[in-house]
Amino acid sequence: MSDQDDRETRRERERARWHRRAGERRANGRCLACGKHPPAKGRTRCEPCASKAREADRERHRRRIEARVAQGLCPRCGRSEPGPGLALCPACNDRRNRAGRARDAKLRAEGAPRRDPQRAKEYERERSRRLYAERSAAGTCTKCGSAPARQDRTTCDSCAEKHRAHDRKRLARAKAEGLPYCGRDPEKRREAGRKHGRRRTKARRAAGLCIRCGHAPPAEGRSMCEPCREDRRAAKKARHRQRREAGLCVRCSVPVPGGKAHCDACAAERNARRRRDKSAKRASDRRRYENRRALGACTRCGKPANGAAECRSCRDAARARYHSRRAAGQCVACCAPAFDGAAMCAPCSVARAERRNREAEYAARRRRYADRRANHKCVDCSAPSAGAARCDGCARRHAEGSGAYRGIPVWDPTWTVVELATGREHGPFDSEADVALCLAFERLSRDEVEVLADISPMALLTAPPWE
Repeated sequence: MSDQDDRETRRERERARWHRRAGERRANGRCLACGKHPPAKGRTRCEPCASKAREADRERHRRRIEARVAQGLCPRCGRSEPGPGLALCPACNDRRNRAGRARDAKLRAEGAPRRDPQRAKEYERERSRRLYAERSAAGTCTKCGSAPARQDRTTCDSCAEKHRAHDRKRLARAKAEGLPYCGRDPEKRREAGRKHGRRRTKARRAAGLCIRCGHAPPAEGRSMCEPCREDRRAAKKARHRQRREAGLCVRCSVPVPGGKAHCDACAAERNARRRRDKSAKRASDRRRYENRRALGACTRCGKPANGAAECRSCRDAARARYHSRRAAGQCVACCAPAFDGAAMCAPCSVARAERRNREAEYAARRRRYADRRANHKCVDCSAPSAGAARCDGCARRHAEGSGAYRGIPVWDPTWTVVELATGREHGPFDSEADVALCLAFERLSRDEVEVLADISPMALLTAPPWE
């Protein structure tokens, strides 16, 4: 017996054994490959075995397709050359078209979709993303993929004009029908608009431009230029006035009875926002304050502050706001009316007194004093002081405000009556009239007493009394 006969015999024996084992496993409802698990629905293998075979089949199919394409043959049959402009040969292409039409007709008769809609949608999205990335990298139009794209754009002139014409038609049709957002889903369009606005704002802020117009640089310490800020304030005031005059809620524009400014829902939300626990917000504010202080940035706007707590623009704005409210007789904290020339109203004054921690303030002042002294800076204004505690200007102001510079104040003089015979003292008295009354009451003459006054002979050379 030859080697060829031995191979055929072994092959027949293995084939018979495989069929016998497969028949037993199929009869027992087991996977034909492993014989351990039940097969998947409509399959002969369990899912683990099918996954292994699926990966191996895909890899083998991929290698076979690459080899046939490299040889210039049809990747399906591997015998003929592909047709002009086709990936398959004419015979394979016809068979595939006939099979597809028959499958579609069968599914149509059953009322089932031709493809799984979800899987088809995911496939088309992935395919569109892949084509977009490839065409963008190649510098071609992302729509047609043939013409070069315009400068700083992703489409060519022809595709851009077609897209604009299509948008104009859709807009005109939706406008005629009275549909908002060209008939598309309003929520999705609003969300897309918000995302686009956030991206545009981020780009303009990074470029140092006004986030509203994108042309002029913003005002110092602000995100918009001054004309845009004025327009925005005027628009908000006009909208507020129009809604109040029309009897609408100034926030959501729903009708409000009784001349109120807010509807019940907006008023409840506004009150709840005022009453809610602000501990989390305070903790977040403290963290932001500490982080910006550690970075040497302004604790209000986050811009460089050269080691100070606030930048110059924020300090100037706060100072101007403080003086304007004081001049208007308003509380510098909440703009409520302040009485008797006070800086704050009564509630804000009480809240500030309860919130104020003297020990913490003193400790912070001591730390600031020690840090500035160690860095050879003025302990008042943090300017270079050449080793002294204060710079020249602060030292002069400190000396002029001290009692040693102003001198001892002139207090009101007092008089004391002393009897010469007994040494008895009467007084002290605040005026000379009181001294005369004392002499008349005690029946003493001017020669019998000595009147002592505590007024200093240098009183005329001292500073005027403090006010």
